[in-house]
Amino acid sequence: MSLLPRTAEEFSSADYWERFFRKRGEKAFEWYGDYNSLCGVLHKYIKPKDKVLVVGCGNSELSEQLYDVGYRHLTNIDISETVVSHMNQRNVQRRPDLIFEQVDATQTGYENGSYQAALDKGTLDAMASEEEGALAGRMLAEVARVLTVGGSHSLLHFSLRCYVIQYCKQGGGCV
Repeated sequence: MSLLPRTAEEFSSADYWERFFRKRGEKAFEWYGDYNSLCGVLHKYIKPKDKVLVVGCGNSELSEQLYDVGYRHLTNIDISETVVSHMNQRNVQRRPDLIFEQVDATQTGYENGSYQAALDKGTLDAMASEEEGALAGRMLAEVARVLTVGGSHSLLHFSLRCYVIQYCKQGGGCV
């Protein structure tokens, strides 16, 4: 199996990501940049005290590096059981409070307003290829739901071309 998907729609398939991480193994894969290239933006918009939801964490080292510089309230979610299991094993001793859970980003089950920030490094791009963007819309709606209402609480989305910062406002929408 090639690591690349055969179709754009395959990017949003849980089966594809299971195969990807089984074949990829333990070597970290950094979509759109690593901590060193993104830390300026991350530290500007996400504070160490913030409770952060990392959507589609994969086996990126970004959350581990954020944890190591003082971010202790990170919940990492991914649809792949393989990668979540691997990341939990990799961090259980050195970073015992770093959370990795197998969760569908379109229906997390977390309480409304339970996070101050959300970080996405490619998941939205993968979901945008399915159902004419409807899957991506459901993910954004779910992230908006779990972000606290009001203030400057943000969703940072990194993609191939740019990063987007959306602020959630009273009423639950992001702008």
